[in-house]
Amino acid sequence: MMVNRGAVDERVHPGENCLMSDSSSQLTRMLVPSCMRDRPVVLHVDDDVASLKVAERALQNAGFDVLHAENGIEAIDSFKQHEPDLIIMDAVMPVMDGFDAIEGVRSLPGGEYVPILMITGLDDLESINRAYDLGATDFLTKPVNFHILPNRVQYMLRSKRRDDALRFSQAKLDNAQRIAKLGNWEWNLTTHHMSGSRGFACILGLSDDQPITRWLDMICHIEEGDRHNVRLLADEAVEQRIAFNSEFSVRSGVDNSLRRIRLEAEPHYNEQGECTQMLGTIQDITERIDAQKQIHNLAYYDLITGLPNRAQLQEQLHYTLQLASRNKTKFALLFLDLDHFKQVNDTLGHDAGDDLLKQVAIRLTRVVRESDVVSVRLDEPGSQYTVARLGGDEFVVLLGQVARAEDAARVAERIAQTVSEPYILGEHSVEVTTTIGISVYPADGENSDELMKSADIAMYHAKESGRNGYQFYSRDIHEQALARFSMEGELKAAIENEDLTIVYQPKICFTTGQVTGVEALVRWQHPENGEISPADFIPLAEETGLILPLGRWVMRMAAKQMQDWIDEGLKPLNIAVNCSAVQFTRSNMIEDINEALSFSGLNPSYLEVEITEHLLLKDVDVGITTLRNLKALGVQVAIDDFGTGFSSLSYLKRLPVDKLKIDKSFVDELYTDSGDVAIVSAIITLSHNLNLTVVAEGVETAQQFEILQHLDCNEGQGYLFSAPLEGVEFIEWLTGFHDMKYKRVAQF
Repeated sequence: MMVNRGAVDERVHPGENCLMSDSSSQLTRMLVPSCMRDRPVVLHVDDDVASLKVAERALQNAGFDVLHAENGIEAIDSFKQHEPDLIIMDAVMPVMDGFDAIEGVRSLPGGEYVPILMITGLDDLESINRAYDLGATDFLTKPVNFHILPNRVQYMLRSKRRDDALRFSQAKLDNAQRIAKLGNWEWNLTTHHMSGSRGFACILGLSDDQPITRWLDMICHIEEGDRHNVRLLADEAVEQRIAFNSEFSVRSGVDNSLRRIRLEAEPHYNEQGECTQMLGTIQDITERIDAQKQIHNLAYYDLITGLPNRAQLQEQLHYTLQLASRNKTKFALLFLDLDHFKQVNDTLGHDAGDDLLKQVAIRLTRVVRESDVVSVRLDEPGSQYTVARLGGDEFVVLLGQVARAEDAARVAERIAQTVSEPYILGEHSVEVTTTIGISVYPADGENSDELMKSADIAMYHAKESGRNGYQFYSRDIHEQALARFSMEGELKAAIENEDLTIVYQPKICFTTGQVTGVEALVRWQHPENGEISPADFIPLAEETGLILPLGRWVMRMAAKQMQDWIDEGLKPLNIAVNCSAVQFTRSNMIEDINEALSFSGLNPSYLEVEITEHLLLKDVDVGITTLRNLKALGVQVAIDDFGTGFSSLSYLKRLPVDKLKIDKSFVDELYTDSGDVAIVSAIITLSHNLNLTVVAEGVETAQQFEILQHLDCNEGQGYLFSAPLEGVEFIEWLTGFHDMKYKRVAQF
């Protein structure tokens, strides 16, 4: 189509950058050298040396610098090298004449706009037309009046600068429109003719065979679903002589893509006040619309599963509350947590974990959608369901309307059953379960915060009851949760104030009866509630992250206590410190141990770090690396609670450890359960073959001692020898024990 460019009228060609960004850079390249020169440069091309000399003198006197070329080939080479401001070109020359030279210059970058003054002795009309057709700017016949030649050149340069400025301004406008994806257009209401800029054609994806010269052509180019609305708005604007704007979709004629376009127009009046034109802009807003959608999705949808996120859930929950309050109806909130999801993430990697979350999301949506307790009334969207992901492995199901609380339980049962079915993650088959807490409006809360908190509390209570099930919220559960929250705050304060105590339980060699070491254990004496069991506050510390400062403190104090005893003359003993898996996954354990050794001055060989085999089983290779890093510090490493992780025996030979501690659960029934005897015997035999020391935990009776001694167990600890003792008590006990050690071994 023809586009109205003011002084410059050009056509748009398919595949061309329709907003002339390339032309803009070319014009910039062309204009800048000219502006920076003190004197304009003229290239004079002629095979007549005398003419060159005479013309050069006249031009130099007039303020020009002159370059010479004797034929067309030299002229083209000189132009490439110097980019002169103007060319004086003789027509008839050897090697390449002026006509071919003009054509060659015009084909070069920057050569399309340089003024060319053609000089020839030919006076036939055909030659003159040929020169102009090939791109000559002006024409002089010989003989040339060299006195007026500089004036002609000066005039041509002034015209060239005006044209350059106009082209440069137009190119900048086109480039700005390209960046803004903007174009302009004009609609003549009298002739019904329509014209547009390059940007107009580019935005609509038009090619030469798709001209838009009338408004109806424009309407036909719009997607059918949007045409009627755009036409009505335009007709109304013309009739009432008012501005209008509209958004619509068009199908690009270049790549057939669907683009979203915004059209704006305002009326233009003549001197008589008559509306004669609509002048407007057109803009491609596809990317803006896409960005807005993306922003909306980021704000309201989970990136991994595509489910609504917490923000959208809150909006839906707010609407559901209003609806339920107005209609006096019930609805339920199900708070879900995947059991052992972290183990899948740590073992198979985050990609597998993300895949699992996606599959769980699909199952949850399908189960809830197919449930016969979910309302699907279209006139009440808030009464439908919402399945949302809060983050991590936490999901929420909002059942917009339930007749009875039991309806929510039925959905929870189906969810638990469906989630527990196997998942295929790459080459692995994985099974996970879910624990669900349920709150019901209005009994368990009258606002969104209360209902979410109630469902969350119920879910945690269900976990404490064994996982893989569901639990309704109740007042008793709430009170338990409050007590737990209170304990968390008090434990935090106790750690910060160092109000905890470390006690020491000795370990005895079954062969010599000597004390080989002690295990440092933390105790909490609450000022009001008395002694709090480690079985209560250690799991709480692990869940809340308080185990990190607690573990660092125990490590420091235990190492310092042993060094203090050594400084006081005690024969060095090994001191063992339990380390939680949380300390290895969420803290720099190597750095913590180094800090404790530096703080205390203790020889690393006297420090024994106990870790549970469950930590190693999550990722054996990572576990082995962790153990090697520990051994590199010079400390001893013991595997605690050995035997409770059923798969660890196959990896035992790969583990760089010093000791295995047999779990108390195997020691308890040694004299009544032959199975436990067989397991303990196998562990001891295997460990000795691997040059590992075996320590039995929970030795409380003489019968247990005799069996373990018979099985060649190396060491033991338990109440048969001593309960955990405070520092002063341990030294007193140790003095008495040394005096009686052989008698006591004989008695055992």
